[in-house]
Amino acid sequence: MKEKLNLMAVFCDDNGRIARFDEMTNFVFYTKEKSGWHKSEMIPLCPDLSGGLAAIRENIKQMLGVFNDCRIIITKSIIGIPYQVFDRSGFIICETEDFDLELLDAIAADLASQDAQAKEVARLLTRTPTETDVPGYYRFDLTQVQKKYPEMSSKMALQPFLKEAPFDALEVVCNHIPPWFEHQLPKMHLQYRIENKNDSTKHVIITHVVCE
Repeated sequence: MKEKLNLMAVFCDDNGRIARFDEMTNFVFYTKEKSGWHKSEMIPLCPDLSGGLAAIRENIKQMLGVFNDCRIIITKSIIGIPYQVFDRSGFIICETEDFDLELLDAIAADLASQDAQAKEVARLLTRTPTETDVPGYYRFDLTQVQKKYPEMSSKMALQPFLKEAPFDALEVVCNHIPPWFEHQLPKMHLQYRIENKNDSTKHVIITHVVCE
């Protein structure tokens, strides 16, 4: 994430002041270098919010390419479909009434801290699955992990173990089957099945695909 923290986009009005998404007429990139933050020239960009919901969504999707590798945007406000499109496209959205260069450093520091915490939690979670009495058979209670770490997604919690740990089978206790199981597990040569244990949770057994 280090490179991403060094590049941010600020939505502006005609006077170069920070603006709401629906009022912006341009934006500027701020790039962090050794000597500090450097501001780009103003880049014209007026959102087209006309037409129906589908048209608005498509118009905003087409805007995303102008941000290149930048994934942090700063604006007074962005709501509704525009927010959804940026959020689902992986942008970090920062809203503020006032803007100055100190804000850029504060955002970078906050995001770096969050990233470090997430990596540490993920590192700890790779040790969380416990081996049962059957060698190679592990158990992972995702419901309890997410109670303790509400911000932890199932993908962040499980993928480090699935990719790095040697195991024959992993039982995952969860409230619902993570949607990514369907398409991501086959890519890792894994498969899953559901066991019924007469309780309110789901018990998903993940095993390796055996070639016949």
